[in-house]
Amino acid sequence: MAGQGALLKTLTLTNNWLLSNMCCRFNMVSIQPQLASIRTLKLETKQKLKDLKIPEKPKKPLTPYLQFVTEKRKDLVKDNPNLKATEVIKKLSTEWKSVNEAQKDKYKEKYLREVEKYDNAILQYNSNLSQEQVRVLEEANAEKKKQKQKRKTTKLNKETGKPKRPLGPYLLYLKEQGKIRNISHNELLVALKGEWGLLSETAKKKYRDEFEKEMVKYEEELLNWEKKMFQEGHKNVIRVKTLESLEHPPSRIASSKSSKQ
Repeated sequence: MAGQGALLKTLTLTNNWLLSNMCCRFNMVSIQPQLASIRTLKLETKQKLKDLKIPEKPKKPLTPYLQFVTEKRKDLVKDNPNLKATEVIKKLSTEWKSVNEAQKDKYKEKYLREVEKYDNAILQYNSNLSQEQVRVLEEANAEKKKQKQKRKTTKLNKETGKPKRPLGPYLLYLKEQGKIRNISHNELLVALKGEWGLLSETAKKKYRDEFEKEMVKYEEELLNWEKKMFQEGHKNVIRVKTLESLEHPPSRIASSKSSKQ
């Protein structure tokens, strides 16, 4: 059973299935925005940023609420070591609501002072950047936005149950052989290396027919899912051809004329 599970994992990755479980932990106190965001950049862009020795960008000041979180979180965690990170934030959020306005005003005043300092610092920072540094930073920001959108799309697809593309003929063959031989996926890949190419067209037809059958079902389910996404306003996850047909459906008049002819 363990070998079959590992095999299926390999097959789905090979077939470009998006099965990653997006899990994000947010540490409001010690997070370093530049370092955190740079992890998603391409190696080429990372190298450019390193070569250009771009100075660290001034950090935005903490909002009144985040000041409160920073101030209270350490003691809360110390007194409640078994609390999960999400529970800590939830508890602090509840406590913030009970803070009196006079105390909140102190946090707000500090925030406004820090914003003024930040605005001056960011102006100075930008004025000291070379044109090449500005260009590379713009490239990096564009990449980060693209990666962020990709993560959002992956999360949306998972939450809304986007249909998964079926395994192709070759992967169906591997899956079947894995069950028959009951061996690990690594052993199976070694054992079956080149075997698919030696199969007759008649033998391959079985898997191709199964794939085509599953593809018909997949296309139908995908179209229904896309219609649902269209109704909910998630146009960015819909295929171009489907989006065009949903935004500009054939008119009833045109359909009526064509049927009469």
